[in-house]
Amino acid sequence: MKNRELSEFYNNLYKKGEEKHYTKLLFSKNNIPCVVQEALKEVSWKDKKVLDAGCGTGLFAYLIAKRGGLITGVDYSQEAIKLASSNYQHKNLLFLCSDFHNVKKKYDVIVSLGTLEHTDDPFHSLKLLKGKLRKSGELIVTCPNWLNLGGYILMTLKYLFEAPISLADIHYLTPLDFKQWAKRLKMRLTWRTFDYSLASGEILIADFQRRLPNVFRDMNMSKEKQIEDFIKWLKNNAIKFDHKKDFSGATGLYHFYNSI
Repeated sequence: MKNRELSEFYNNLYKKGEEKHYTKLLFSKNNIPCVVQEALKEVSWKDKKVLDAGCGTGLFAYLIAKRGGLITGVDYSQEAIKLASSNYQHKNLLFLCSDFHNVKKKYDVIVSLGTLEHTDDPFHSLKLLKGKLRKSGELIVTCPNWLNLGGYILMTLKYLFEAPISLADIHYLTPLDFKQWAKRLKMRLTWRTFDYSLASGEILIADFQRRLPNVFRDMNMSKEKQIEDFIKWLKNNAIKFDHKKDFSGATGLYHFYNSI
């Protein structure tokens, strides 16, 4: 699959409603996605000129605008931009339907939440985004991390059995990828992972109860009893261990600085 093939997928997704695709397991109690809350912590946003590359339906961009950031949100999905423009208005906020590759201006901070894994060439996309930063600019990226219990299981299904574990991901990235890319870009990198329960706890169990039947259905395989037994084994054994290493959360946040 190529990134351009995902445009129709996302337009249809936003027409139907994100809530029908994205599991509520990824949301906090106040109904704000965990990834948004984590990214908000990274920078003092007031008076910063910000680009949200792949802004989706605009919540993150709106929250930055409320914090005093001067933000432009871009997304190549027309449906996403329609929803963003309809739902969020602020004097500091502008939404544009565009591929972020086409943006010409320079920014203090560029943020891209959950988009890099959908691009054809993640390193090339990072390099392009770096080129849109001011001299002392910062780049903040999030994406799924697969160095954890849930990731190992799903990667086994994907690589050994060609299981369709994701509808939209093209790449399956880890902190090791980002460390290498930071060196190639000559940028300083700090990073962390979060969403530990989704990686190896009770939320993982709930996610697998929803996800695994769909995966095997799409493989034309009936495995209801086997899935039930496997999830029971995970509950009784695997998730009772401490999996909270610095690299083992379900989501990675990578903060690049435009100086070593």
